[in-house]
Amino acid sequence: MLTLDIPLEPEGLEAAQARIEAFLEQGGASERVRYKVRLILDEMIANLQLHGRFDADRLARARLRWDGAGVQLRLEDTAAPFDPRATADPRSPPSLDDDRVGGLGLSLVRKMAEIRGYSRLAEGWNQTEFFVSDS
Repeated sequence: MLTLDIPLEPEGLEAAQARIEAFLEQGGASERVRYKVRLILDEMIANLQLHGRFDADRLARARLRWDGAGVQLRLEDTAAPFDPRATADPRSPPSLDDDRVGGLGLSLVRKMAEIRGYSRLAEGWNQTEFFVSDS
């Protein structure tokens, strides 16, 4: 198991991604699984950086376990409560001219992983659980 505290700044995410990549590669995770985990972490951290409302430290924590069939990823943060399962996917614009930037990150995450759970812990942490497989 790998546990990382991730300061919500670009350097923090870059350092975490490098450690996660090494952990998963050493464990035998496929390039596809490693790509999905990187993308999910990028999207979820970007959402925290842009939309997270923090009362305390701007910090996230990632816990990863590779079991040979996939990666169990638990992402924890101290932002305001947010259950990613409760947000509807954005509707496709009728044309590219009507398109807007952003809003598709959670849709992408849902395509890359199964969101297995969300809870708000008594200590003020959000906890979101993902499962990432080769399929």
